[in-house]
Amino acid sequence: MWLSIGFVIGCVITVFYYQTLVFTLLTLSIVITSVYFKPFLPVLLGFICGILCVWVHFSCFYASSLQNMDENQSTLVTIEVVEIISNRDNYYLKAKLIDNTRKINFKTPNALVSIKSRRKIAPGDKITTWLKFTHYRSQKNIHGFDKELYAFSQRLFYKAKQTGSSLSIRKPSKATIVNSYRHYIGEVYQGTKMNWLYYALLTGDRGLMSYEQKQTLQEFGLSHLLAISGLHIGLMFSIGFFITKLVLHCLISMFKQTMNLSLIYSVGGFSLAFFYVILSDFLVSATRALIMLGSYLLVYYYSKQALKWRSILFALVLTLLIDPFSLLNPGLYFSFTAVAIIFLIINKLASLNAGFFALLKNLTMIQCALFVGLLPLSLYYFNGVSLIGLVVNLIAIPLLSFVIMPALVLLTALASIVSLEPVINGLDHLLSSSFSALLIIPSGYRWLSFSNVSLFFVQSFYLSASIAYLLPVKKLVALFPVAIALLDSFLQSKPLWQLDVFDVGHGTMVLISKDKQGFVYDLGPIYFNQYTRVNSTLLPHLQNNDITVKHTVISHMDKDHAGGLTDWLALGYANTLARLQPNGAQQICIAQQFNFQGLVFSVSKNSGHFSSDNDNSCVIHISDGKFSVLLPGDIATQRERDLIRQGELYKSTILLSPHHGSKTSSSEEFINAVSPQVVLHSTSYKGQWGLPHKQVTKRYHDINARQYSTAEHGQISIKFYQHDYEIAYARSQSYWFLKD
Repeated sequence: MWLSIGFVIGCVITVFYYQTLVFTLLTLSIVITSVYFKPFLPVLLGFICGILCVWVHFSCFYASSLQNMDENQSTLVTIEVVEIISNRDNYYLKAKLIDNTRKINFKTPNALVSIKSRRKIAPGDKITTWLKFTHYRSQKNIHGFDKELYAFSQRLFYKAKQTGSSLSIRKPSKATIVNSYRHYIGEVYQGTKMNWLYYALLTGDRGLMSYEQKQTLQEFGLSHLLAISGLHIGLMFSIGFFITKLVLHCLISMFKQTMNLSLIYSVGGFSLAFFYVILSDFLVSATRALIMLGSYLLVYYYSKQALKWRSILFALVLTLLIDPFSLLNPGLYFSFTAVAIIFLIINKLASLNAGFFALLKNLTMIQCALFVGLLPLSLYYFNGVSLIGLVVNLIAIPLLSFVIMPALVLLTALASIVSLEPVINGLDHLLSSSFSALLIIPSGYRWLSFSNVSLFFVQSFYLSASIAYLLPVKKLVALFPVAIALLDSFLQSKPLWQLDVFDVGHGTMVLISKDKQGFVYDLGPIYFNQYTRVNSTLLPHLQNNDITVKHTVISHMDKDHAGGLTDWLALGYANTLARLQPNGAQQICIAQQFNFQGLVFSVSKNSGHFSSDNDNSCVIHISDGKFSVLLPGDIATQRERDLIRQGELYKSTILLSPHHGSKTSSSEEFINAVSPQVVLHSTSYKGQWGLPHKQVTKRYHDINARQYSTAEHGQISIKFYQHDYEIAYARSQSYWFLKD
């Protein structure tokens, strides 16, 4: 057991803290303790094994053999299509790279591939063509979904684009069991209103679900019901257990009385659960739940001390042995924490034979315990909690466990023999009516958003809970970790105001915030005339920091500055344009000076005679009396000279480089007039224009200005205090395996 504990610690510390002071100090502490305290040696051995496990997996499966390829050269490769993301113009695929020199392609790297083809492409196809690869890299912001971390966990290491017209497509000789099963499920429930629900429950694939349906389920706290996890594996085990028991009762005379029939029932149940996981294509959550089930059964039947906690520990060890980087998956923490909570309260539940009200009480206790126990994780990962989820789950979980899943399994099994269309349509009518009734509940009662919850607070909460469990007599001791976390949060110095330049690629999106009030300057680009960074980047930052936007200005109507305007207006922020652009974002901003939460905003005059839309950009200077920021949009040298001549250019501590660092801007006269200490370039990584231009960076370097770019550093955040300011950027928070 101590060896297992050491192994888990080694994996956790190496994945999250390698190359940091925490890793060094903890390693030294374990080594020194083991030297002076011999019984601690198993922990040290397990710790070393954990470190080695991480490095073996990283070297073999994550540090790809193609990492030294030339990004400027085309390569003839064979790929196998995993998923078709889009086929609107060209095919945009998720594919795994096939190495023809190897007989076994185990855990091959994946890539996002753009391909032109008149022939239809489907998952499972093998394509041989010339591709130009680049290493996967996405925009990096402090809040919101971390695409790079997700891509790493999915072993998605490259982006690739087809070069030339040579293309060979090989269709699979026969469909795999997984594809055949999914096709069968699609046909059985085709035409039903809730086919997306049945397909997700039976296959684990959410491909038929819309974004709105996923959001709705999250608001009701029901997302976990569609991810094949412990509940589903437990149901399949139970079905297999009782089917095996029923069959053996018919054949009982064939078995000796000395045989452990309970063990045989369990083997039958586990076999059905294992087959279910195969049909789910070994989804991470399903595989993890199967490991936990197998560990519990082994401990229950073969351990001399059948402790529930041992099964959890051994399941965690097996999970990390298979892939220690599964620690990056939030589902791992939710599943193991949920099982631990159930084990904690299971002895306090009433007997199953005590009647309906006792069963209802048990379900209520379990659901309340899970709600409270998983609350910190929900706040940390999702910045909110489902208000109505506690009540809805009391109905949904028994309904799914005892009605929906058994019915779906039975209907799926019998549909290949007899026609069950009337029965399926009847079930579908009941479920769709129930789901429609659920949607009547107003959105305000479904989900409650919270500002950002720190990881330190989450860790302190679970440490306090562990102390309370291990030391039930000394309750006050358990409060120390949480008290320290709250005290730390209270004593941390708060900035007077803050500047955030978001990483949106080639474009601009800036937020000035003070006292929970915000001023937005530009809304970033639009991609493929469809995708913007308003919902994925700006909105999560506002929600996580509880910021209310009072004013918005669009510097000019170029797509890389006003691309998110439509989404912004759709969210109800049209009134925030009233101060500077009362007639709409197409209007040149009105020159004025105003006070915003104690900050002085000076909007420069614009004669409006410039032929270039760039030179008509809204130029704003923000000052607190000591530190200041200049936001000049895309102005070029002509507007720079005009501002200098009119005396409208102010010295500034922080400068957002004009026109993303283009050589047509940032003249020496402009730089000398502003005299910035820090220059920020809002640019894309290896963009087609190569910004910021080398001549521009040299000019700023000559005046000893510090320079940061969103392409290199990700989102840049500057916090201003009374006598100083602090610069932070998103890529400094990346784990060691994601650093450039």
